[in-house]
Amino acid sequence: MMDGKPARTLPFVSLKWKFVIALIVMMTVLSVLLGRLALDRFEQQRAIMLEQKVAFIRQDYQQTLAHVERRLLVIASELSHTHSVSADASIQTQIEQHWRDSQQDWGLVGLSLYDVQGNIAFRLGAHPLPADNWLAQLQTEGQHLWRQRCRQACVMDLATTVRIESQPYLLVLVAPLMEVLSTLNQNHNVELAVLGQAHPSTLNPWGRTILSLTNRDTNYRTLIAASRNSSFEQFSESPAQLALGTNNWSFFSWPLDDFHQLLLFFDSSGMEENQRVYFNDLVLFTLVSVLGTTFIFSLLFWPPLARVQQLQKLLPLMARGEYGQIIDKIHKPRWGFVDEVDKLEWATESTVKQLQKLHEEVDRYTHELERLAMMDTLTGLPNRTMMHHELSKSLSSLGRTDEKIALLFLDLDEFKRINDTLGHDVGDELLKTVANRLKKSVRSMDTVCRLGGDEFTVIVRGLGEGSNIHRIIHQIFVSLQQPVQLGRHTLIVTTSIGVVFCDNPMLRPEELLKRADLAMYQAKQAGRSNYRVFDEQMLELASRKLMLEADLRVALEEGQISVSLQPIVSIKDQKVVGFESLVRWYHPSRGLLMPTEFIRDLEGSNELLTLSDWVLKKSLNLMQKLTKISGTQDFYVAVNLSPHQYLHSGLGERIESLLNDLQVPPSRLLLELTEESLIKNLDQALSTMERLKGMGVKVAIDDFGTGYSSLSYLKQLPFDILKIDRSFVRDLDSSDVDRNIVNSVIDLAHNLNRSVIAEGVESHDQLQYLLKAGCDYAQGYVYSPALDEQQAVELIRQLGPDLNWARIESIQSIFHPLSGNRS
Repeated sequence: MMDGKPARTLPFVSLKWKFVIALIVMMTVLSVLLGRLALDRFEQQRAIMLEQKVAFIRQDYQQTLAHVERRLLVIASELSHTHSVSADASIQTQIEQHWRDSQQDWGLVGLSLYDVQGNIAFRLGAHPLPADNWLAQLQTEGQHLWRQRCRQACVMDLATTVRIESQPYLLVLVAPLMEVLSTLNQNHNVELAVLGQAHPSTLNPWGRTILSLTNRDTNYRTLIAASRNSSFEQFSESPAQLALGTNNWSFFSWPLDDFHQLLLFFDSSGMEENQRVYFNDLVLFTLVSVLGTTFIFSLLFWPPLARVQQLQKLLPLMARGEYGQIIDKIHKPRWGFVDEVDKLEWATESTVKQLQKLHEEVDRYTHELERLAMMDTLTGLPNRTMMHHELSKSLSSLGRTDEKIALLFLDLDEFKRINDTLGHDVGDELLKTVANRLKKSVRSMDTVCRLGGDEFTVIVRGLGEGSNIHRIIHQIFVSLQQPVQLGRHTLIVTTSIGVVFCDNPMLRPEELLKRADLAMYQAKQAGRSNYRVFDEQMLELASRKLMLEADLRVALEEGQISVSLQPIVSIKDQKVVGFESLVRWYHPSRGLLMPTEFIRDLEGSNELLTLSDWVLKKSLNLMQKLTKISGTQDFYVAVNLSPHQYLHSGLGERIESLLNDLQVPPSRLLLELTEESLIKNLDQALSTMERLKGMGVKVAIDDFGTGYSSLSYLKQLPFDILKIDRSFVRDLDSSDVDRNIVNSVIDLAHNLNRSVIAEGVESHDQLQYLLKAGCDYAQGYVYSPALDEQQAVELIRQLGPDLNWARIESIQSIFHPLSGNRS
């Protein structure tokens, strides 16, 4: 109801009548569609028949012409032979004596004889040749020509070369074309008319002169009526049908010569009559089909539909629980074939009988569904919901049955790479294997759960004094590290484990899981197959990281971050070749923060990626500014990348997009990577470096010698520059060991055709030693500390376009150009 008024509904129409109406409509539409399709096919067949008849008549016409041509050639041959051997009279006299008989016997209406120059010797009969040089086409003896032409009548000319009394002549025979047209009229029962060119006239059809017409008395009126209904040109394109009076006629034509057309037409009313008879039969068939189908439907479907109506009245009784009354009315003997209504009644009866039983089983199924909701469908282990439930029970038992419990948080190492390279099907099978091994690695009182993805937890109960959790962890490591054979793949699985102990029953499960997760994260940072036990310092580090991330977001928004540039100088040429970009954070409460004070704490966070992108873009913009001031592009900018940033999947796309947007040549960008970035994932590191090199970007390995310093990966990586860490340069004056290391690194890089930069060069003695050792470039306080933007601009102005360091009179003037004092 709406606004207190009952909603309007359509009147009720019984399903029986809906079926009857739908059936009648469907049969009528189907019959109309089929009839229309049949009529269309009938029209197509009639058109095809007309086309075939025209083609057959045209073929017969061509064959008749060919027959006349052969007959004329035979006549010409006989004339040539007869007059070549008889010398009693002249040629003309001999032919004239037999001309009347030749007309009757040979069907000729004209004969002409020409000499080889085309001059007429004599001519008999009518139809002289027009002066159109037609005979000039005869070039060789034995050749012949023929054509059709119409003047007052239509004839066929045949010209051939003959020898009479050993002299060559051109003989032209003229035969009436009416013989050919009469043949078509008799063979195909068609009317024919030869029409001339169109001239303005109302007496002739289409204004064309009629040279010949079969049955002229009746056909003349037919042509006049046709000319009023259609143009003559449409007959030459395809057979055309016209309704003239009570009859239907078909017309088609083709040219006899350049000026005359042959028109053929015949009465095709018989085809139309066949179509009308077919249409009447189709209407009668449709009517009988509709009536017959309706009658059969009434016999077959009316009673079942009445039973459906009865079921409609019985179904509300089911909601009231009146099952006996429903069964009494449904359960009746049936006769005839079983149909859907019978099955519907049986289903209703069965449903009524099963309803009570189903109510009794609802509780059992409910408990089963709750159990399934607590289980992981892939591994069969308890899921996250069940883990919280079990952990809550274990915490509540502390102090009564357990003195202490432990929660182990496991995360498989490099599982995402297995999914990406081998597929999710292999990854799912691996998870099942890991789940089975974990269940076998712990005690029966412990609970293994799957949180989701490749994360698992183990609730270890019954830990009293002296209990050793390390034995269980060792068993897990040993069990998981056994090779796993999945199809043709053999995999070694490792895991990182975070451990948290708990003896406080008031601790919430979420807090316990958070602490285990922090410990696991620390274990994963330490490398594969490691575990860490939670302590409060981890919580402090996590809180500090969160605060640092929040501070960094604010710093980027408020402009607390800046970039400083430290020159990189060629030791031999004393020219600046580039600048290393160093980030500085002017924290409002902590003061100036150097990268070493916050970069490592932010490793792995999205904020660090945002900061790295900002530094990269700022450094390139600053380089563009210095380029504009100096007027030269002979220097680059070096930007440090953290391991997380370098191994991020979108690094290549971001750098390529940034270089294109800023119009910076890739060769003017040097990316500095630590050995830690490379050793974490050598395959990905190599792939990323190859892509960067393919773009034209230069790559340097920073702080070489402080990490793994593996020669095996050093020979694989296509880097450009090796940077010697400041820890080896600092004691060059006093340490033979450092000097030997520096010499070895320089020789190694040069043998690999790489350049070397020494960091942290602070004295001229160190610089002189590096020069003797063959070091290529140096940076450090011996030249200049890191400069802010204003100082870098002043430096580039003093260097000049050749970037010669000798132009710098005093580095202090860079910091305070007016006073000369160094800050």
